[in-house]
Amino acid sequence: MAIGIDIVYIPRFVGKEKLAARILSPGELEIYKMRPNKEEFLAGRFAAKEAFLKAIKEGIGRIAFHHIDIIYMRDGRPEIHYGGEVYPVSISHDGDYAVAIVEIKE
Repeated sequence: MAIGIDIVYIPRFVGKEKLAARILSPGELEIYKMRPNKEEFLAGRFAAKEAFLKAIKEGIGRIAFHHIDIIYMRDGRPEIHYGGEVYPVSISHDGDYAVAIVEIKE
């Protein structure tokens, strides 16, 4: 089993429309555009994708963030979809921080 975790400072993501277009999948970008708390959403997705890359032992930049898709299930849980596989992810926000953790069964 491998675990990846990441924490980010949400205020870093205020007004980062160009960054959103680079790191969000097309489906995520549509959700982002509708969200009133854009920086919180973007920060959570960024943390989740960084955590995922750590868990699969890939360096930053080797996989484009927008190829990693985080989808909400009917019960509200997020899941990472990448390369035809589905991975569990937990994303949390508190105050100025977003954190995500991903577990990969090897």
